[in-house]
Amino acid sequence: MPHFRKLDRSKLLLLSGLLPFAFPAAAIEEVALDIGSLSAQGWKLENVRLALEGIPNSRQQLALTIGKLALPKPFDDLQLADIRCTAFKWNDRQTVCEQGRARIGSKRWRSPKAAFSFRLGEKSSSAAVTGLRLSGGILNAEMTERAMRWQVRLAGEKLDGELLRKLFGFSPVEIKNGELDFELLASGIKGKIGDIALSVRLHDLSLQTPDGKAATEALSANAKIHASHEGERWHWQISPQLTGGALYLEPVYLEAGKEAIKFTGQGSWDPARRCVDIASFVFEHTGTAAVSGNASIETGAPVKLARAALTVQSEDLARFSAVYLKPFAEQTAFESLSLEGRAKAELTLAEQALTHLALNFARLAVHDESGRVAAEGGAGSIYWSKAPDAAVPSALSWQKLSLYSLPIGPARLPFSARADRIELLKKTRLPFLGGTIALNRFTLQSRPEQEPDVYFEGRLNDISLEQLTGALHWTPLSGTVSGRIPGVEYRDKTLKLKGELNVKVFDGNIRIANLASSGLFSDFPRLSAEIELDRLDLDRITRKFEFGGITGRLSGFVKNLQLENWRPVGFYAWFGTPEDDDSTHRISQKAVRNIANIGGGGAADLLSRSFLRFFDTFGYDKIGLGCYLHAGVCQMMGIEAAENDGYRIIKGGGLPRIDVIGYNPRVDWTVLMERLQRITASDEVIIK
Repeated sequence: MPHFRKLDRSKLLLLSGLLPFAFPAAAIEEVALDIGSLSAQGWKLENVRLALEGIPNSRQQLALTIGKLALPKPFDDLQLADIRCTAFKWNDRQTVCEQGRARIGSKRWRSPKAAFSFRLGEKSSSAAVTGLRLSGGILNAEMTERAMRWQVRLAGEKLDGELLRKLFGFSPVEIKNGELDFELLASGIKGKIGDIALSVRLHDLSLQTPDGKAATEALSANAKIHASHEGERWHWQISPQLTGGALYLEPVYLEAGKEAIKFTGQGSWDPARRCVDIASFVFEHTGTAAVSGNASIETGAPVKLARAALTVQSEDLARFSAVYLKPFAEQTAFESLSLEGRAKAELTLAEQALTHLALNFARLAVHDESGRVAAEGGAGSIYWSKAPDAAVPSALSWQKLSLYSLPIGPARLPFSARADRIELLKKTRLPFLGGTIALNRFTLQSRPEQEPDVYFEGRLNDISLEQLTGALHWTPLSGTVSGRIPGVEYRDKTLKLKGELNVKVFDGNIRIANLASSGLFSDFPRLSAEIELDRLDLDRITRKFEFGGITGRLSGFVKNLQLENWRPVGFYAWFGTPEDDDSTHRISQKAVRNIANIGGGGAADLLSRSFLRFFDTFGYDKIGLGCYLHAGVCQMMGIEAAENDGYRIIKGGGLPRIDVIGYNPRVDWTVLMERLQRITASDEVIIK
């Protein structure tokens, strides 16, 4: 019960009524009685004073003033001061201020005066502040206590965010503008909080953290939070929603308003175990993504995700990738990728690591501004588990797929994915440039903190050379390519051909060895190889080109071939007539002129030029042309040296015979390519 000096209120009033008659009016203006302090159940009034004011006036006023009202725990940091009550009740069991004014404050701040009332009683106590002007808005507060149980209700309206930050010294963020409405209801026993219900509404809030990793722009949002204390745990529910403006959480940028962005969740918090259990949650970004699941988070130092089970679903991967994936891909090899379609993923995680994944997608389209990959009509199911014995099969399919502009037709790939290994389940054929690529074996073995190892075996069947060279923008070739791929291995960011790739083409054979490529999936791929040509039929090679007809066989090599970004930067190449070639050697006049044009030289024979124009073809003994490319310049060479520092490209034989000699041994590679393009694009070729 309240404790104070025993003073009967009726006697005090009688005393105050007699005092004006006992003394001259001009002598006394106020009669006061200092009570000292009053306390009850943790509430304490200090510097209590009763005063009869305005004695000289016709009407006097009895006022109760209190220096400070201290509140019980857990609100003992707050204090009410400078209290003045003009309407109050006071007896041995309670003190009531029905109409008063007071200030509210703490160690950090102090408010202006506001309307105040309180009741300090033997069994219960209460206090209320109404109409408090705070941070440009209005704050109302009410607190009641009975039998050690207490309840607090706070309500704020149109509180200025920046003024609040300055008032409470909240320095982690810089608030430019914005308003806050809130309502808080809290209850508990003694100094412990048992239940909290908070409703918050933000209006046009713009803020930024000092490191720039979080910011809002004219953000409007509302949230409801409820928490109750049971035993050693807190049980909570939360439901925030963004209704307007923008939110940036590095690197994700969200715009609210047109589509609802909301979150609901419930769970528990164990302070002793430093663990937050999220029993269930749902995040909804209308038209973009939905995420649901449960999780457990360890709140020690550092914060860790102990476990999680998540379901992520999007009916519009274009929007999902633009908002949630692309920001993470900036300044990586994937920054130019975008997706379309729909997908659903179910994931489980333990100790911040993925343990299971089930991904289903349909109508998938992949676009790459860098031109490395493109896909349409993609669909599939991918099942992966960290457990090495997991064996749920997966499959990928597509209607269109291209890698570096090389098109792959509709296909379906069955495979297994488990632990750190992906493996093709059965042999598969991929339609490719009029033929097929047979996949006989494929494995991908991941390695910690490194790129994975990849191994592939297969076969090429009837691949169109014309389509292949067209897709790569190379000099057009005709015919088909078939051959066995003994093994291709990708390790340490380098692609290597195990053994040799033998391709049967143009009634001859092409052997590719030491094939290797680095940076294959970067913006600057590199490739090296050794190529050998054995007895290719020149008639078949030249028959479908504007180059001109040649009969006979062709052998040669390309040693130390180096390509950067698919452009040759170095090699040593030679193509010519095999030594033991006994086939018919004829060359058309058009082919003679084109070969002469390539070598930058002229044609001379035993007959006059005027006589040559009557012949369509000529006999030849040998053809040979080579190039050593270095620093963008091709050092040309022929069968043998010729007069005037020339080199013989065609050595005549039979009648009529013709020799072609080149006189320009150094040719810029770009110029040489332009010559070849003109030759293949036009019939108008002039011998220089």
